[in-house]
Amino acid sequence: MDMNVWQAVAGGGEVGETPQQAAVREAREELGLGRSVQLYPLQTMASIPAQIFADRVSWSAGTYVVPEYSFAIDLTNLEIKISDEHTDVQWLDYDAAVGVLRFDSNRTALGELHERLLAGDLPLPIE
Repeated sequence: MDMNVWQAVAGGGEVGETPQQAAVREAREELGLGRSVQLYPLQTMASIPAQIFADRVSWSAGTYVVPEYSFAIDLTNLEIKISDEHTDVQWLDYDAAVGVLRFDSNRTALGELHERLLAGDLPLPIE
């Protein structure tokens, strides 16, 4: 479903994937990254209503919400080539990015990352 909104790179896990493995795969697929990137786990978590996903019909009965995990990645000196799932990419400062993001969970994760960067408190990357 094309929602025509700005949001962070996102996607669901595949069978047997951890949230971290899914995040690495989605970043590579959606950003066209030629190599793996380190993930920095954030504390931000959210729940998304399962009813908005078309794939819900193939999920286990009783799935009403899907957990959303947040990670940061450092894209310095990496070439970004967005997938056909997207129509545009923008580099924005914090205030501009918060202003265009559609989902509260994206704004919360970005706010956490912003505070961590200002405090020099980026979590250790997941190896």
